[in-house]
Amino acid sequence: MKKLSGILFILIGIWEFYAVYRSFKNVQKKGNENTSGFMPLSLWSGGVFGLIMIGIGTTLLCNTL
Repeated sequence: MKKLSGILFILIGIWEFYAVYRSFKNVQKKGNENTSGFMPLSLWSGGVFGLIMIGIGTTLLCNTL
């Protein structure tokens, strides 16, 4: 069960990185003065969340938790 959970966490982390990348590219193309000032913070926190998910998944796969 730990291995399955680890794989799931890693997949969620990869998806989160993809969502951050897609949002970043969207802001680059369509961003203007009406774009929220909090967008850099949301991109950064999404990346951190992705790293945390991949870290938890790796820990579960290696049976260190």
